[in-house]
Amino acid sequence: MPPFVPPLADPSKVNPSLSAERALVSFNVETLTQFLHGANLDKQRHIRAQIEQDPVFSNADKPFLSRERLYVRSLEKAAKLVEMRKKNKWSEEDMLIAMMMVGDSTPQFLHEALFIPTLRTQLTDEQQKVWLPRAENYEIFGCYAQTELAHGSNLRKLETTATFIPETDEFEIDTPTINSMKWWPGALAQTSTHCAIYARLILHGKDYGVHPFLLQIRAPGTHDSMPGIELGNLGSKIGFNTIDNGFMRVHKVRIPRDQMMMRNSRVTREGKYEPAKNAKMNYSTMVAIRANIVRNAGFALGQTLTIAIRYSMVRLQGGDRLPSQQGQEVKVIDHGMQRFRLTTSLALSYAMLMTGRVMTELHRRNLKNVIQGEVGLMAEVHATSSGLKALTSDLATAQMEDTRRACGGHGFAWCGGIVDILTTTLQDVTVEGENTILHLQTSRWLLKTVLQTLKTKDLSAVPAGLRNALQGGERVLDQESSTIAPGKPVTGDALITAFWHREARVLQEVVARILKDGGGEEAMAKSQVRMVELSRTHGEGMLVRNFYEAIQKGEQAIREQGGDSSKGYLPVLKMLCELHGIHRLLEQAGDFVEDGYVSREQLVWCRERRAQLIDLLRYELIGLVDAFDISDNQLNSAIGRYDGRVYESLYEWAKYGMTIAEKGKNGGVLGFDEVMKDVLAEGRRLNGVAAPKL
Repeated sequence: MPPFVPPLADPSKVNPSLSAERALVSFNVETLTQFLHGANLDKQRHIRAQIEQDPVFSNADKPFLSRERLYVRSLEKAAKLVEMRKKNKWSEEDMLIAMMMVGDSTPQFLHEALFIPTLRTQLTDEQQKVWLPRAENYEIFGCYAQTELAHGSNLRKLETTATFIPETDEFEIDTPTINSMKWWPGALAQTSTHCAIYARLILHGKDYGVHPFLLQIRAPGTHDSMPGIELGNLGSKIGFNTIDNGFMRVHKVRIPRDQMMMRNSRVTREGKYEPAKNAKMNYSTMVAIRANIVRNAGFALGQTLTIAIRYSMVRLQGGDRLPSQQGQEVKVIDHGMQRFRLTTSLALSYAMLMTGRVMTELHRRNLKNVIQGEVGLMAEVHATSSGLKALTSDLATAQMEDTRRACGGHGFAWCGGIVDILTTTLQDVTVEGENTILHLQTSRWLLKTVLQTLKTKDLSAVPAGLRNALQGGERVLDQESSTIAPGKPVTGDALITAFWHREARVLQEVVARILKDGGGEEAMAKSQVRMVELSRTHGEGMLVRNFYEAIQKGEQAIREQGGDSSKGYLPVLKMLCELHGIHRLLEQAGDFVEDGYVSREQLVWCRERRAQLIDLLRYELIGLVDAFDISDNQLNSAIGRYDGRVYESLYEWAKYGMTIAEKGKNGGVLGFDEVMKDVLAEGRRLNGVAAPKL
């Protein structure tokens, strides 16, 4: 196993520049860490400490490994986690925490976060007694096989079939065409023994739509493909190469009827179909992953910002021409553009984390309801998680790339750490639904809710901030103006109202256009561009609101405990929250000034206030990223280490890479004996130079 190279941060050897920065932070970082992580903080740290005692979890070798070796190393980590789970008697929640603390993606994630939750939400109690213990104890290893080669987001058009055979009480699973083969599922190519496969239910020649089934794909003992099943690996990807994404063709493989997942929809022995209360219940796992992506987007962006901000406080670059610097270079963080880029991105990261909390709680409530057969929250969770997943993954990956660029050449290197985090996170813009499609799902929900409201005059189903705008039917908002007061901090209420106003105006425009075009599916198809904008406005507003509401809850909790909410980290978070709202408004200023809601004077003040806030937060930045509580092994970055020993770490990492690099055929530098030796010899011959003596 590789050592932790370079050694994990030594608090006694912190770069003096970072020590000085940390001394200037106005709040106790530990209290903010507790606010961010809540009751799980101690557990997270305890589990991480257990993990980082074992060299198998070192990530130092990742930049130097082939795709095949990355996969094997991820399995070694996964196997050790299973061993530790049994030894330490970890709960399911503990196991999910452990996978986060590893700082690497393993195929285990697909089993724990997709396959097992699917069994819990889709299998009956009787089916769970058979299959859950096998999955939880790793007697079987599973994945989630939904996407096909020719269809992903349009689930209604999946082509895999599950035809009921009454004579034998079985289903025959088939991928009848090349287009219908399962394509992309993680852990499918080499790891899994079983899969939750989504197929069209065919009863007596009638198609009842897509339903989940349990299919064994590999034989016990040999791990060979089961008869009638062809499996393969999709090869290298832009990232996420520790996971064996694969394809699967199924040729008329029969399974017992009781391997249809029947908690929500059932097929009796006689072949009678008993439908679910809500067809979307079959996709509750997919909705859960979308909700988790919102939080994960904020965390991934936070990881890259931890690297970039620490590095920017160690790296000296430029500024030596300024008379005030007396010929000395300055910290990169003290260049105005660098500080602007990183501080506004940090505000976005926190907004995503706060919104991720809301989505996690909403998902938990919905999951509990689904298991009990209640589907009242399903439409809201599905629509909200869709649009937010699309928005946050787009914003996060764009800002992560900008963060990488802000680190210069060392940001381009894999050992810089950002490349791995970014390329892994890039999957989120496509996985569990392509983002444009997801935005359209959210806007369709909003539009259908509003169109129904216009008929019934019942506003209860409409988001609260949109109700006033709909009181007048289809009338476009007018004679309103923002309450932003130039010369003063921009209040949360002013920003929240501004984002509601923008959403209401876009919504009214889209509704008017659709009604003008006839009000049906064709009308919606004509308005797709504006519908995507509508979904984005909805999500942007949620990011602003959820950030402010999280701070309000934090203030209330501190007051209830007899504390002073005007001190500590909350005033800093308030500034960060104000900065987020102002920056997002300025980034989309046209939407707010189009109808005169925000004036030119207010816009100018917002720019000035943004600059003020960025300056005010300058000496809080290191505390805000340290509060994420991410270990060196999780970051896996030579330039983002807690101790700031950037250049020593880059050197040590490069030297370590040479020790594990593949050697040439005679034990020398790879490529010399194979190729370069002959090239150089020919060059000497042409120039009449004698061959070197050995």
